[in-house]
Amino acid sequence: MKTSFKLSLIAILATLLPAMAEAQRRTPHTDSAAVGGDIGIFMPSDDELEPALSLDGFYEYYLSPRVSVRLGLGWTNPEYDRDPNSHIRHIRIGGDLIHNWEGGAIHPFVGAGLGIYILEPRSNGDSLADSESKLGGVLLGGAEFFTSNSLSIKGEVSYHLISNVDDFGPANPDGLKLSIGLKKYF
Repeated sequence: MKTSFKLSLIAILATLLPAMAEAQRRTPHTDSAAVGGDIGIFMPSDDELEPALSLDGFYEYYLSPRVSVRLGLGWTNPEYDRDPNSHIRHIRIGGDLIHNWEGGAIHPFVGAGLGIYILEPRSNGDSLADSESKLGGVLLGGAEFFTSNSLSIKGEVSYHLISNVDDFGPANPDGLKLSIGLKKYF
């Protein structure tokens, strides 16, 4: 009877160990994904624009544990220095290629991407002119700080290079963005 109990226990453990090992594998891993959101400050390079709140949401897919593709939507609305009621709204729809390094609970990362930036001058909530869609690029870097196997807090610095605007100012909508956010893996 003791032998059959031991064999049953060994069979149960042999069945559960691979599942437990799978649950313990590193994050991120190939074919994993994550969703997240960031809040930050956008600092335009044009002296006529003031720093502004920035909000972003994203979906990230891991091609390998170290390389991912991030698709995102971002918004900011910096105001003109000369008129606090006038703003230039930026909406970014973009894709980025990200490389991260394993660092235990801390994963530094760098990346670059392209996007469409929809720019629209606004005053008191009303549009002042037709919006313009411009091609732009982004260079970024930061670090993720894992609080669990499926949740991290991330800090990111990015510089947005946007094609110049033709029909309204400022002529240079480029800028630096500092953000912090949450990321949930699944």
